[in-house]
Amino acid sequence: MPQISRDDVAHLARLARLALTDAELDGFAGQLDAILTHVSTIAAVDVTGVEATDNPLKAVNVTRPDEMVTSLTQQQALAAAPRAEDGRFAVPQILGESQ
Repeated sequence: MPQISRDDVAHLARLARLALTDAELDGFAGQLDAILTHVSTIAAVDVTGVEATDNPLKAVNVTRPDEMVTSLTQQQALAAAPRAEDGRFAVPQILGESQ
């Protein structure tokens, strides 16, 4: 017995505002039933005593601790810039945008 009917698929299609042909409804009903059958098979597996895992690798935080450090001054940051205007980096105009 199918786990999802053609009428169920038609109802879902209406809710999603999808216009499906009769052939598409039949095809999707078969595909969705096959998916649900596989999920049921997996759900029926006895996992008693099996520890749940989401990732076999242990997650390690590789970020550095936050520390207050001095940063560049505006003049130091702009010192190596090819061009600066009014205390800011000056870059070429792109995409025909006007300033």
